[in-house]
Amino acid sequence: MRLSEYARGRDNNFTLLRLLASLTVVLYHSGPMLGLNGGRDFLFDHVGRSFGQMALDMLFVTSGFLVTASLFIRGDLNHFLWARALRLYPALLLMLPLTVFLLAPAVTTLPLKDYFASKLTWDYIAKCATVVGGIRYSLPGVFETLPLKGEFNGSLWTLPIEARMYIYLAVGWLAFSFMPKVRVLALSLVAPVATAGMMVAIMRARLHGPVNNGDVAILMFFCGASLYFWRERIVINRASFAALPLLVIAAAMIDETFAFAVYLLCVPLFLLHLVYIPRGKIRAVNGWGDYSYGIYIYAFPVQQTLALLFPKLTLFAMTGCAAAVSWALAFCSWNLVEKRSMRAKNACADATARAFSVGLAKANAFFNPPPSILLDAAAVRAERPDRFAPEDNRAASVIRGEG
Repeated sequence: MRLSEYARGRDNNFTLLRLLASLTVVLYHSGPMLGLNGGRDFLFDHVGRSFGQMALDMLFVTSGFLVTASLFIRGDLNHFLWARALRLYPALLLMLPLTVFLLAPAVTTLPLKDYFASKLTWDYIAKCATVVGGIRYSLPGVFETLPLKGEFNGSLWTLPIEARMYIYLAVGWLAFSFMPKVRVLALSLVAPVATAGMMVAIMRARLHGPVNNGDVAILMFFCGASLYFWRERIVINRASFAALPLLVIAAAMIDETFAFAVYLLCVPLFLLHLVYIPRGKIRAVNGWGDYSYGIYIYAFPVQQTLALLFPKLTLFAMTGCAAAVSWALAFCSWNLVEKRSMRAKNACADATARAFSVGLAKANAFFNPPPSILLDAAAVRAERPDRFAPEDNRAASVIRGEG
């Protein structure tokens, strides 16, 4: 079957995969936080991507596919921007005060007066609340004795990249606004070209040293977007489902760099096989709610706090406790903030459209004022010239008692 035949409605595994990816990131961070390893594992040694990095790849591929679909199915940039903003910021703006004003003051080694007076505290809030201009990782006096020294919420580094990708999509939409009939065709060519360009840049970097994880995240988003644009031409079946991972395994037996390149080519399509082919009871996860984002943004400070309070925790105890606490926080975040915010996107978009229309009308009225009695003065003057005497004559008439 074609990918387009699967990609209809909400009967899929996107929620499950994103939840598993966020929990995998929790597991991946647990080792370094306890000082047990440097983030390398069996997969990294053979494919060049650790299982934690693969989880991030999963998040960006699925985001690229879903976000692109959101824009082009709805066909309204105003609704798209509100949907993205309300998915990204409300949960973030709840998490920040909870962690910066409640958690961090409880664990900082500085006096509270110095903590709140520090420029670093307020710079952290300003940067992390906007994310578009980058983020900050540290708060004064917080977690400075841990293996991951001073890192308060290292997971947030992906949010500026995610926000940038939304902006790139919006710019692409606007760039072809003057010829909307060819917009989809044009962007269906731009996305694969951008993907190929990122692929070349990443492989060149790989040949000379370590690869920037941010570049790989951008590549994965572009891959997801490209798969959406070309969904009518892409075939998904059980044979390819089995073949794609086997190709990566075979490449890993030949050369690590070669395996890395094959992985980058195969994993986006393989992830969409995971989204649509496995069926059954696992689809029930769709009714739980989307806790992946909440787990992702809360887990890091939760894990650092556990490492500070219980430095003797085992790897599995750290992972299990952090996952449980983060899931509980994500549950509250989803039900109290995220779900409610997403329901407001249509109302916000409609209000913005109305405000924009009123603004345009007022601007048009200002620069092109409508006809009025003052504009008709010339006609009145022609009919009753006596009523439009020069001001000095009218003043003289009043003095004489004639006005």
